[in-house]
Amino acid sequence: MIFEKVDELCELIEETKQYSDFLEAEVNLENDGEGIDILSKFLELQEQYVQAYSAESFDEADTLELQLQEGYKKVMEHPTAGAYVKSKQAFDDLLDEVNNRIMENLGLLQADMQDGCASCSDHESCEGCH
Repeated sequence: MIFEKVDELCELIEETKQYSDFLEAEVNLENDGEGIDILSKFLELQEQYVQAYSAESFDEADTLELQLQEGYKKVMEHPTAGAYVKSKQAFDDLLDEVNNRIMENLGLLQADMQDGCASCSDHESCEGCH
């Protein structure tokens, strides 16, 4: 019975604007080689940053952070890549809220995170926490 309800929930999620916008943006990105390249380069930079930070190469991480900021700006200025990132974030936010509500209804959300931000690791900078 529970999995039947999960299937129903998935059907409802598929009817949301966030889901349809994400699918449309994904198809548009798949057909835009330049957008894919811009986004791929940004994701590679992110990976390099994580590796540098994990290795405690903080000077390298600082340099990469500046490159990441520029790369993010480039991604968001590109019509297809920017639309993809925005729609993916909106869809991820919807899924996070669904998960948070499930956790809250089960009484498993920590008291300090019941503001809809249970998956947030940085409450100071998260828009959902304020």
